[in-house]
Amino acid sequence: MCNFRMWYKTDDEVYVLQCVQCNTYQVRMRNAAFMFDTFTFTLFCEVVADLYIKSTEMKPGEPIKVPTFNQGMDLILERPALRELYYLLDGADTEMKAAQMTSLFYY
Repeated sequence: MCNFRMWYKTDDEVYVLQCVQCNTYQVRMRNAAFMFDTFTFTLFCEVVADLYIKSTEMKPGEPIKVPTFNQGMDLILERPALRELYYLLDGADTEMKAAQMTSLFYY
């Protein structure tokens, strides 16, 4: 039985959560949800951050392919949706780091 922890949520349909028992992550963006193990989630976050930085050099409205590391599933996003995904993952990362820092002070 999974025990989920919500890391970051911007909308009812946009969030990052983690099962603390099986250590899997779920990223949901409206009608798409993706499951990741720890390594793949970290890789996904790095790829999204890299694509977001590179997207500033692209033409407005140009589609950006984001690999999800789920078999046969990639995201095709425009810059505003990529920005939303980037901020979602960045917010979750900030919350996770804050929780790690807090755990250092409590046993």
